Amino acid sequence: MENAGAGLTRAAKRARLLAAQNGTEFVVVRDGKIVREIPKLEQLDGESQKNSLPLVND
Repeated sequence: MENAGAGLTRAAKRARLLAAQNGTEFVVVRDGKIVREIPKLEQLDGESQKNSLPLVND
């Protein structure tokens, strides 16, 4: 359980990357409000390389 936070962070980054690749919405809660956004791959490019997340080509 002590690594649960790190796992959730990795899962969120992966979900955001997949949403950017597929042009689908990514839903988050910010300041108690549900926010839907479509992330841009360009915005995540540096972050995905920094964290070595592989791109998925389906």
